[in-house]
Amino acid sequence: MKKFLLTGVALAALSGSALAADLPARRGMPVKAPEPVMAYGYNWSGFYIGAHAGGGFGEKCFAFGGASDGCHDNDGFLGGGQIGFNVQNGQFVFGAEFSGSWADITGSHNSTLRPADTYHSDVNTILLMTGRVGIAFDRALLYVNGGGAWVRDTLEYNQSGLGISSSKQNRTGWTIGAGLEYGLTPNWSIGVQYNYVDLGDKNVNFSGAETFTAKADSQLHIATARLNYRFGGFGGPVVARY
Repeated sequence: MKKFLLTGVALAALSGSALAADLPARRGMPVKAPEPVMAYGYNWSGFYIGAHAGGGFGEKCFAFGGASDGCHDNDGFLGGGQIGFNVQNGQFVFGAEFSGSWADITGSHNSTLRPADTYHSDVNTILLMTGRVGIAFDRALLYVNGGGAWVRDTLEYNQSGLGISSSKQNRTGWTIGAGLEYGLTPNWSIGVQYNYVDLGDKNVNFSGAETFTAKADSQLHIATARLNYRFGGFGGPVVARY
């Protein structure tokens, strides 16, 4: 009987402790804060592939024999694709990208030295290899980029009474730009990007109706809308908020 009584007392004590734990805290007594719930922010890390479309405009200036031979504005549209990767470290994002565009950016003007003759230009391919540094605000990413540029250019000189002399050349230069990207889902994002492309002042060898060498100074401004699909998995951390 004594053992039964002791067992009953112990069970009653345990039940009382459990009930006391479930009762609301008395007034003035500290209440334990709930455990924080971890919420994960948008992850920009990983390889991605995408497409872009937009427009471009710029200026080409020519010189012949050390004298200026006039300039013309060129403009048109472009479209293509890009592939790259990002690594996110906290709020900062670092990456690299290669993009290729088919373009139709054209312009023309009459020669200053020979007003009856005409220069014409057509940019038809643009390749950019850039690095980027950005800062992420969860789903929004602001970044700057810069690197090398390669352009396929067709130049024509229409000489009155003789015909056309032309030059197809690959021009290299540099680019700098900035962009804004927004994550729609963990894998899909949209964005806009601007790039300034400087192709420098270089010799152009014309051949055809007449063979001669002139100089062409060329710059481009490119603005595109972009759509990317991110594969992830480059080892970058996921940003956490508490």
